[in-house]
Amino acid sequence: MPGWPAVGRTDDQQLLEALRRTDAAAPASLYDSYAERLNDYAYALLGDRDGAAEAVHDALVTAHGCVDRLPEPARLRPWLYALIRSRCAAGTPGSRGPRGPAAAPDSGDYDTPEERELAALVHETLAELSGPEREVLELSLRHDLGTGEAGAVLGLTSRQATTRLGHAREHLENSAAAVILAKVGRAHCPDLSAMVDSWEGPLTTILRRRLSGHISRCEVCLERRKHHVSADRLLAMVPMAFPPLSLRRRVIETCVNPGRAGERAAIVEAGGRFDRTGFPTAADRRGRGRRAGSPPRRRRPSRRTAPVIAVVACVLAAVGAMAVITGRDAGGGQVTRAEAAPDREPALITLEPGPEPSPPDPEPSPTATPAGERKKEAGKTGSPAPARSTPARRPVPTRPRATRAPAPPPPVGRLAVSCPTDIGEGAGTIRLSARNAAVSWSATTSGGLNVHPQHGRLKAGASGVIWVTAADPGESGSGRVAFKSVGGNSSCAISWETAEPEVTDPPEDPPPLPTSSPSPSIASTEPDAEPETT
Repeated sequence: MPGWPAVGRTDDQQLLEALRRTDAAAPASLYDSYAERLNDYAYALLGDRDGAAEAVHDALVTAHGCVDRLPEPARLRPWLYALIRSRCAAGTPGSRGPRGPAAAPDSGDYDTPEERELAALVHETLAELSGPEREVLELSLRHDLGTGEAGAVLGLTSRQATTRLGHAREHLENSAAAVILAKVGRAHCPDLSAMVDSWEGPLTTILRRRLSGHISRCEVCLERRKHHVSADRLLAMVPMAFPPLSLRRRVIETCVNPGRAGERAAIVEAGGRFDRTGFPTAADRRGRGRRAGSPPRRRRPSRRTAPVIAVVACVLAAVGAMAVITGRDAGGGQVTRAEAAPDREPALITLEPGPEPSPPDPEPSPTATPAGERKKEAGKTGSPAPARSTPARRPVPTRPRATRAPAPPPPVGRLAVSCPTDIGEGAGTIRLSARNAAVSWSATTSGGLNVHPQHGRLKAGASGVIWVTAADPGESGSGRVAFKSVGGNSSCAISWETAEPEVTDPPEDPPPLPTSSPSPSIASTEPDAEPETT
């Protein structure tokens, strides 16, 4: 790998102890150990030498001022890379923010044109990878971080980091193998030879991708790729991005000079927040530019969603107007106006459709003319019969207000605990089950008991077992294990007993031997008198 200083895990522990003691030489040792590595990583993220130097300066000053936040000395190396990544993501002064893979440096010692071509290919291939895949590849292969450490830097689990590393390594090796095997592997694979026989000159991006896809499926080409291509050597061909010579003096001056305490405090404060493991959290881009304690800004609808919202609003307004005019809702139910409070507008209530009440027959008026006589008179005179007056419609009786049944509340998870009465020789198990929904739980102990694990989460319907042990199994005792969860709390009273050693009965006294002239013994009534014998 690149020729930066080799730093072992023992060196990391000694360096962390010197930083915690506020040793005057600690900033210089920190810079000499990690400045070149961190600057190379920052340049890979930003593609800007000045921005990378600013990120290294602020990250090392933050590490010097916040070293007490790191509880584990073994994680110093990924912690420093996480500080660099946080500074690059936040956009340090003088930088333009992260913009993907850096361009190939102008300087580079290549022995042959083929090496220069491969170096350019590495930069092109890295640009084709996603951000996490490209970073985990560089952190693992170029900067010697384990997959767990690289995942801690990127905010990924160890499994996610391993998956992305495998995909990125395969993509890089297949791209390089397409260029190399196109020159030296034609005789071993007829299909590869048929794809490049009529081609002259450097490979285009489209042809290289076709060859990469063939190599990933061809067993012969995969075996040849293992002999000719290595992702470690490919990344080692990328030249290092060294920091400027003046950066060392500037970092040390900022860390130890009492006159620059204000600048040092401002850099540490701008470093953001840290999680419980001491690593910096992701910057909240939506809250940037907002004063502390002010409410968050409301998100405006995008230009694409604004027309949709306007159309929906118009449709709802039209449906409401039709319901008011016709007296019915869209589903066929009648609409009536309910009584409202004096300070509120009357509300429309939709009722289920039902048979309309037939209007009662109008009472006959004493002066009304029967319909038959009106028809006869109309026939005689030839004039139309007068129109029948329509009786006034009585108001529809008010029906009870329709109420909707409230939506059932979401199921609440309940933690079921199976408690043992005792734990035998000082060790036993407790079975936990989650009912109705997923449950997160935590356990506390008392009375000399220990449990493992102390917290966890169970899916709905799942069950698990935790171990409970006595701190001192050699002595009998009792204790309690209490469980806390959203669905309720419960506890188990547990006791344990130590097996007592078996005690054998003492041997019985042998019977007294008879004398030659036995005589009855007379028991004395005095407490100290002995029986007399002759």
